[in-house]
Amino acid sequence: MSQYILVIYTTAIIFPIIAIFITLPILVVNYHRYGALPKWRIFMLYTFVFYMMCAYFLTILPLPSRSFVAHLTTPTHNFIPFTFILEFFKYNPFALRHPGTWLAALKAPTVIQPAFNILLTVPFGFYLHYYFRRTWKQTVLISFGLSLFFEITQLTGLYGIYPRPYRLFDVDDLMLNTLGGWLGVGLANGLSGILPTQESVRQRTMAKSQNVSAFRRLAALAVDWIIISIVSVPFDLMIKSSSVNRLITPILWLIFILLAEMIFQKTLGMRLVKINVINKHGGRANWYQLILRNFFAYGVIGGVFGADTYLLDLTGTAPMSQMGMIHLGILITSIILLFVMVDLLIDTFAKRHRLFFEHLSGTDTQGNA
Repeated sequence: MSQYILVIYTTAIIFPIIAIFITLPILVVNYHRYGALPKWRIFMLYTFVFYMMCAYFLTILPLPSRSFVAHLTTPTHNFIPFTFILEFFKYNPFALRHPGTWLAALKAPTVIQPAFNILLTVPFGFYLHYYFRRTWKQTVLISFGLSLFFEITQLTGLYGIYPRPYRLFDVDDLMLNTLGGWLGVGLANGLSGILPTQESVRQRTMAKSQNVSAFRRLAALAVDWIIISIVSVPFDLMIKSSSVNRLITPILWLIFILLAEMIFQKTLGMRLVKINVINKHGGRANWYQLILRNFFAYGVIGGVFGADTYLLDLTGTAPMSQMGMIHLGILITSIILLFVMVDLLIDTFAKRHRLFFEHLSGTDTQGNA
């Protein structure tokens, strides 16, 4: 039991890191496909990732030392099928005519180990059939492939990290894991009357596609700045002048954000998540409105944040005679940033909300299905 707790504990620690890396692709894919976030699909996907991490860690943890593994003399493989049945009759205390042995028989390794190998892949079969819409034949085949991956990982000593296997490659595990995947299909079919169908989830999501949520905006913004960061790398490497390097990001911002909005009414990030900029009446935004929009969005927020950071740095070096003005400046910039944060929070929870820079520039954003 302590081994299972260790696995769940390890997964719980590592999962948030994995979640950070997969969140943006998940947002972009779902907004591009549905125009909104299907919450049930997102929940299923994250739980699937968590389950897969647990399943993998169960096959490799706890990790022994290399020196310990080097001195092992235990068997490395079993290629004889149905050995678990022979071991049950040979080692299990079960006696049909003696009920006192039944509980002990269920707790014996000859029952727990095969049962665990079946249960390990039942969720996998469930996810494949219900979430990924695989047929039962495809699910059985993929479940066998997953089990083979686990067994090869064990047989190779984590692909050469260890001098020899520290876990047994067992052909019975392949059969039992595959059986578990097949049972997962039955579980998905049994719960089909309770769980929402993929079509109903899609229809509810598409109905929200016109709404531009804060997460949808954030996904577009993140994609745009990732693109700008990637494009800026070769220029930073080729150009040695620091004064010129400081101009690279603003120039790329002009090209990938401001000019893209002025020409196409959307940036690359917006295109991926299917939103575009419009005027407050629903028509095409004018060029000067887009300039104002970006001035208030980037100039004001970035300028105020930069000023606030600069003033905070001054508190450690400025003379006491200037502290009063510095503290006043920090107070003013912090209040402005607070209003910006409140505006962003309102946008996060409101069904329909225009941000402050949209009000000031007479623009809005519109979602496309």
